[in-house]
Amino acid sequence: MDRIDHYIRISQLIAREVNYELTREEKLELDNWLNESKENLDLYYNIRNREKFLDWDQQLHQINTVEGWNRFESTIKPHRSIDVFKTVLRYAAVILIPLFLSGIGYYIYNDISNLPQQYTQVNSSKQSKPKARLILADGSKVNLENEENVALKEKDGTLIERDAGSLKYQNKANAKSKVLYNTVEIPNGANYQLCLTDGTKVYLNSMSTLKFPTKFSGKTREVQLTGEAYFEVAKDREHPFLVNVSGTRIEVLGTSFNVKAYSDENEIVTTLVEGSVKVNASEIGKSTLLKPGQQAVVDDKRGGILVQDVDVDLFTSWKEGVFLFKAKRLEDIMNELTRWYDLKVFYMNPVVKDLRFGGHFNKDEEIESIMEMFELTRKINVEVNGKTILISAK
Repeated sequence: MDRIDHYIRISQLIAREVNYELTREEKLELDNWLNESKENLDLYYNIRNREKFLDWDQQLHQINTVEGWNRFESTIKPHRSIDVFKTVLRYAAVILIPLFLSGIGYYIYNDISNLPQQYTQVNSSKQSKPKARLILADGSKVNLENEENVALKEKDGTLIERDAGSLKYQNKANAKSKVLYNTVEIPNGANYQLCLTDGTKVYLNSMSTLKFPTKFSGKTREVQLTGEAYFEVAKDREHPFLVNVSGTRIEVLGTSFNVKAYSDENEIVTTLVEGSVKVNASEIGKSTLLKPGQQAVVDDKRGGILVQDVDVDLFTSWKEGVFLFKAKRLEDIMNELTRWYDLKVFYMNPVVKDLRFGGHFNKDEEIESIMEMFELTRKINVEVNGKTILISAK
């Protein structure tokens, strides 16, 4: 087996491992490769390391692909080698993570053409994203489209600093003034950041709404969420932070966690990154305390709270501009993509909803490219017609 074929095989094994598809024989083959040298082991952990993985992905998107391909093509045999490498590219798309190009393939490419460490920015056409909207206490609406630094002021004196993609609240209100409430609405295809007056940071995902006071008063700090948000709560032991979502209350003192509670889903999912949170499902009369790396799923239909250990990156990568899936149902994946791309999805064969896929995409990818990757798995057929997607069994 030549060097390229060898790395193709290893990339396939690692990709299958990520997607929980390794057979017993393939696991033994991968283990044997890992045991061959420390270099193999280091490469494996670099590929599986999420931070390095995202760095590789960012570098990949900055490479001048036309120039790079032409240089690569000129260095290898004109027929079989090109076909092999194109096969690898297709396989990398199939497994939905750029393991070959971004990890192992980086070493192959260096071996063949000594790729320089300077990259040319690619001019890519990115879809226009709608912006968030701020609703002030008097009902007036502010479209957050202008990315220049602009300051707003509420009637109680609270200062609202507006920057590109974020709002920061500063409590300048009179201590005796009435508590006012603001609301931020996030449409399809947009994310937004808030910094509340207590210093708590909130990252809002697509199709989400957060209602919050311009200043916190009383014994608690309370906000109301619909949709999905990631919270980095400022520590204040005397004033617990409460997130209210559809009859469930999440109580924290100072911690980082993700809450997913879309109105079209039956579950309220709380994922704890650090600290501790108490999930109180008042409507079903149950509560639970989470530890870091745990997730609580409140299901009104089942009448309980499921607590499980999870990989938190799978539930928080969205705030980094990434879709990250691992052995996830196709229907659940499409629900997330629908909120971002504003799509309508029709399943011609209901059985395909339960097919499971792993994947890693940047949120600025075109939906056509993402769906092509799914189709290359040879599990489904996909037809994209504007904002409508038809999915059928292969």
